[in-house]
Amino acid sequence: MMYTNIWYVAEFSEKLGDKPVQVRMLDRDFVLFRTESGDPACLSNVCPHRGSSLARGKCEKGTISCPFHGWQFDASGQCIRIPSQVNPSRDIPLRAKVDTYPTVEKNGLIWVFLGDDLDNAIPIIDIPEDDDPAWRSVAFADVWNANLHWSKMTDLDHVHLPIVHGIDFGGKNPFRPPDHKVEWLENGFRTEIRGHEPPVSKLGWEKLREKRTPTVSKLAFFTPGFTLRGKVEIGGGGSNVFNLFYEFSTPIDEETTQMRYLFFRNFMMKPDVDQKHLQRNLRNIYQDKANAESVMPKRAPDVAYWPAVRADREDRLMAAYWQILHELRAKGCQIDRLAVEELDKNGDYRVIPSPGRKTDRHNWVFDAVPMMPPEAASGDVGQATDLKQRTA
Repeated sequence: MMYTNIWYVAEFSEKLGDKPVQVRMLDRDFVLFRTESGDPACLSNVCPHRGSSLARGKCEKGTISCPFHGWQFDASGQCIRIPSQVNPSRDIPLRAKVDTYPTVEKNGLIWVFLGDDLDNAIPIIDIPEDDDPAWRSVAFADVWNANLHWSKMTDLDHVHLPIVHGIDFGGKNPFRPPDHKVEWLENGFRTEIRGHEPPVSKLGWEKLREKRTPTVSKLAFFTPGFTLRGKVEIGGGGSNVFNLFYEFSTPIDEETTQMRYLFFRNFMMKPDVDQKHLQRNLRNIYQDKANAESVMPKRAPDVAYWPAVRADREDRLMAAYWQILHELRAKGCQIDRLAVEELDKNGDYRVIPSPGRKTDRHNWVFDAVPMMPPEAASGDVGQATDLKQRTA
């Protein structure tokens, strides 16, 4: 299941220079490049003339040229020059244009809005730690051979902490997490658990916490970027020593996900500690990756409520996540993956619709991908639609 009308992270800023960069999102191809002012731009990567990849072309004065016949497109997606024409800048067919997608560069990330309803978009999140000298960060990216939802599922519960990562909750049953509630936000939800963390030496941060101590762990999910934010007081309760992460997930296709991370810390601030900080976080990341890539089926089931078998505290966050998916479907944001596959097989290429199609519904070479009707998904809809009231 994949969704439009959402801001996704397309790339790290440092990856986009003076050459075009091809990215695949929502099972479609896009090209990133910079305008003359240095701002990022994103276009559909399929030339309307012969279907060539624009990412194989050249950037010049804030435009990108097709590598086949040199058709030149600006950041608005409009073809502004066809070298072979009598009047190259004037004799341009009406349909010589491609979809262009709103693009924002923020906190070292290039965000792209994939959809046509920008007016109702949930805003990009803020990352206050990025501009705060009290924090130091290190970035990382990896491709997971798992769909978007299995990739998110690996962190959307607390019980996996002792099972997968060896971080128990203490008490008579070290595998049972403290009770917690879902607090709904305008752009997602959040929760926190209070428990007793084990000595931190098991995680490699020697001398930060030498004995079991009460701590508060906070976790939030935001729809833009399918973002997770986790904050753990790694030094123990009241220490104000935190390990914090942001995880951004962009679906490459129905079975593959581009994962990007920003890991923050407010301790051991010297640059030569960055690699150690990254390694300690990747220990957990790779354990989660192994789980996500082994989950069956390979594609997430198109149902209103998941999983079918639930535990009281183990699946509370996953239920909240599935509620958000249900709401996206109800808004008409879910791509009809079966219809798209059939069209692709028949040579009928479709693109993610852009905001420009709201003002000009005609004169496009490629039609938009088909969408699921904006109505309730099949399955246990009642349990999904009242979830917010029951868990708030």
